[in-house]
Amino acid sequence: MKIGILTFHCAVNYGAVLQAYALQEILRSLGHEVYVIDYRPDYLTEAYCPFKFYPNSSSSMFQRIKVFFRACLAALICNKRNRSFKTFIKNRLNLYKLDLYDKQNTFDAFVFGSDQIWNPEITKTIDNVFIGNFSAAYGKYRIAYAASIGSVKNLRDSDISSFEYIVKNFTAISVREQSLKVFFKERFNKEATVVLDPVLLAGVSIFKKIATKKKVDKPYLLLVQLGRNVSVSLYTEKIAQKMGLQLVEVISWGESIKNRNLQQCLSPEDFLGYIKGASYVMTTSFHGTVFSILFRKNFNVVRCGTRVDERAFSLLQSLGLEKQMCSIDDIFTMNPKIDYSLIDSKLQNLRDSSLYYLTQAMMMNR
Repeated sequence: MKIGILTFHCAVNYGAVLQAYALQEILRSLGHEVYVIDYRPDYLTEAYCPFKFYPNSSSSMFQRIKVFFRACLAALICNKRNRSFKTFIKNRLNLYKLDLYDKQNTFDAFVFGSDQIWNPEITKTIDNVFIGNFSAAYGKYRIAYAASIGSVKNLRDSDISSFEYIVKNFTAISVREQSLKVFFKERFNKEATVVLDPVLLAGVSIFKKIATKKKVDKPYLLLVQLGRNVSVSLYTEKIAQKMGLQLVEVISWGESIKNRNLQQCLSPEDFLGYIKGASYVMTTSFHGTVFSILFRKNFNVVRCGTRVDERAFSLLQSLGLEKQMCSIDDIFTMNPKIDYSLIDSKLQNLRDSSLYYLTQAMMMNR
């Protein structure tokens, strides 16, 4: 089958590009002709614009000049990071420029996901492209794989009609979090399947092939965040000191001018290398959690305040790893070393069921 993947492949975010790569490779391994549809909505691309200069109208001329120069320095960092992602996307993803109005296209099916493609906090409103409501998808098979909304709390009443469209027009629906499965059942009496993120489904081997060698000589604790939360950084720094480990921080959002120890321009391949080489991982990121599990690391998911990442918690719960979630408000207690022989067994069962869903969804289309 000729399959087009629609996901957040162009986001300057490690989880986004690596899950797109993983799903592409999984579908290829099943014998399909696979492309990542090169759809780049403004709400994604504008977020990664290098130059951000927003002076306060009440600021003095000196303050405006100061903000301007900081924006220039930050743009250099952002440009470097953007280039590393652009190279990965160009070299690793099989991109396809699809005319979304072309009803005569030769695709057999479109797979929507993974990532938070149904999260209106990211897409501003539910994006019709990511629910398959565009001309080129009409009459084609539409399959959701591990699609996410981040949290059901993100949904507004005005979003419900979009999910009605999904229920009526998708061949098969799978989601990434349990709460979204419950939402489909309670709101539409529709069964949705909870499946593994493509990264976990693909397994570690495809990532080991592209991971670079670690660049840190000493044993280190790796902190992975999307944007840098200073409270989490300080909390983790104390933990690193207790463990006698060097602290290495990685972010994929925001720019720090002064902190030269902060890794903020890593390529996805380098990011994998840092995960692979870490002695311990702390993260606030869902995909930081995913890659910690995949590379069999001892790790903790750090929670700030009362808000819980439903995706991360759902995954930890499915693997019996709930104790790996901690809060910066708690005194840190290091859990015993994770027994990955038990986790691997549970993970393989989840892989088997997720792969079964994917193969069955493709079989339905024949």
